[in-house]
Formats: sequence, C-alpha cells, structure tokens
Amino acid sequence: MGSHAPAVWAARHRGQSSPSKTEAVTMCSLVISTNLRKDTIPDNFCTEATKLLADVLDIAPKYILVQVCPDQMMTVAGSDGHCANLNLSGVGSVGPEKNRKLAPKLSEFIHKQLHIPKDRFHVNIFDIPKSFCVWNGQIFD
Repeated sequence: MGSHAPAVWAARHRGQSSPSKTEAVTMCSLVISTNLRKDTIPDNFCTEATKLLADVLDIAPKYILVQVCPDQMMTVAGSDGHCANLNLSGVGSVGPEKNRKLAPKLSEFIHKQLHIPKDRFHVNIFDIPKSFCVWNGQIFD
C-alpha cells in the first residue's frame, strides 16, 4: 500500500476493520460450475474453500467470495460424467508464482471434496485490474 493508501482504504471502507500495515487490499472470487447435484456438495464446502484460498493466496477471508453452481448441463471431452469449470478471479492476489502454488492444492481440494477426477475440471485464473472491481460500493483503485 502506498503512503496514502491507509487513509484511502479507511475512507472507502467506513465501518470495516482496516487492514494491518502489512495487509494489502486484495480480493478473489471462485465460481465453480459443476454438473454435480446440489445435495452431493458438502455443507461446509464454501467455508473450506475460503480457508484454502486465504491460506494459499494470503488473503483475508473477508475479501474472498466462493460460489458453487451445481446441476449444470455440461460435458468434458464429450462426456457428461462428473465435471466442473472453475473461474478464479483476483485483484492483486493471483499471478504466476501464486498460481503455481495454488494449482496443485486447489486441484487436490476439488478432487477430494467433490470426487471429480483432476482431468475432468478446468481452472481458469484471471487477474483483474483494480479499477474493474467494485467492493463495498467503491472500485479498488
């Protein structure tokens, strides 16, 4: 954060606890589309995914959104067996080094939690410019 960043953060996030001096304001959203039925998704899946992303990407959980869209009509390699498409978008939280660290951990998490083979889901990672993301009524930049 720049020298004026804490004041800017405070002005934009009134009523929110301010980040520590070392906490950069970053965020990420993980949206998972899958053909799994809703009743097969573990009840704590979103909470556990949030913990994983917070740990691996070093983001405060309050800046993480996880959404699961079950019961989708979809195929991978022409087969409608269990599959998923994951879109992870981040502001200041993704990049080549973090993506390399995240890829095996997120893949293993999806495989273990949802029982989808690793070759039956794709993970797309997008780095979003701060000025293209709104949170708490303000853009991030």
